[in-house]
Amino acid sequence: MKQKYLIVKDDENSNLIIRELAELDKEMFSILCEEIYEKNKIKHAIQKGKEELISALRTHNFYPPGLQAGKIAEAVMTLYSSGSAQPVEVYIDDAEHLTKEPIEILVDEHIETETETEEVEEIFEESFDDNYEGGKAPINNLKSSIAIAEDEFVDNDEEI
Repeated sequence: MKQKYLIVKDDENSNLIIRELAELDKEMFSILCEEIYEKNKIKHAIQKGKEELISALRTHNFYPPGLQAGKIAEAVMTLYSSGSAQPVEVYIDDAEHLTKEPIEILVDEHIETETETEEVEEIFEESFDDNYEGGKAPINNLKSSIAIAEDEFVDNDEEI
């Protein structure tokens, strides 16, 4: 999916506006979300660093994944450092990122998979018949909470 983030510095109202748009139809972007932030909070977060800015930008309604959040934070930092009032657009094509970025498989060195596999195989190899003590007496006194009337029956061959 192609996404576009429009970042607007609204100096009149001392706000930062981020609009998230997605390409739902070919070459036509539709707005998904708009968040408005106080200018002072954003400036304070920029001073603390990129990670703090990402935390400040993420809200209940607007929570971009790490890659997008990093690019948006960089664009916001550039917008405030340049002093420009021109909106900034950040384009992201998920298809490009999925094909370019290899997925790392993290292996925990503390886990011994071979011994765990052997233990599981041993459990399945055990015979359950040896431990089963059933068959001594039939089960007679079952109390069921479901009662079927003797005069009613179910015909499963009916056409619906």
